[in-house]
Amino acid sequence: MILRKIKQALKPFYAPTVNQVTHMLFGPKRYSNLFSALKKTKASKIMEVGTWSGARAIKLISLAKSFHPADQIEYYGFDLFEGMTDESFVHEISKRPPTQAEVQHALEQTGAEITLFKGDTLKTLPDNTPSLPKMDLIFIDGGHSLDTIANDWKYSEQLMHERTIVVFDDYWLNRADGGCKSLIDSLDRNVYIVNLSKQTDRFVNESFGLLEIKFAIVSKKI
Repeated sequence: MILRKIKQALKPFYAPTVNQVTHMLFGPKRYSNLFSALKKTKASKIMEVGTWSGARAIKLISLAKSFHPADQIEYYGFDLFEGMTDESFVHEISKRPPTQAEVQHALEQTGAEITLFKGDTLKTLPDNTPSLPKMDLIFIDGGHSLDTIANDWKYSEQLMHERTIVVFDDYWLNRADGGCKSLIDSLDRNVYIVNLSKQTDRFVNESFGLLEIKFAIVSKKI
């Protein structure tokens, strides 16, 4: 009982410290699966739900340049950007992103064709999916609430062709009240091939404790 109270009192201090040390020493291991998926698909059309700072997008585009000239690569990114409210920050268990203009400028330096959509994907995905091309690689790492992830999958599924790979972040092994675990576990294995990353990353959040995180990799059965 006493030890538990001490841990609770120290949580605001030890959680950030644990995360920083872990990241410095090891880094998130699961992201190698995202880049492997791009290599497998040789993607030229990339969609990311949860662009955030654009740093990951730059890495994806850089790798895609191994297979295509920069001006033949299309990147489509969805995020709240500066539209994130305090309410959505809490509901989506999220991180605060930079502005859309800042991310647009950074991504345009890659030479790829960049299209960004600002706003809640509960609206921006249904509004824009009909005008988007089929994607080679889709990465879903936006809001972490169950309703948002279900929505993001619903519209991403419509943008899949036979060889599209959809990678989900936040398959939480130890929680089912958020993340993609419930959705992934419900997918029809007669229609989809579903694999979980071998790597498990562990992250301590000062508000709700330990997360054990894998990637889920989804493709159509041909």
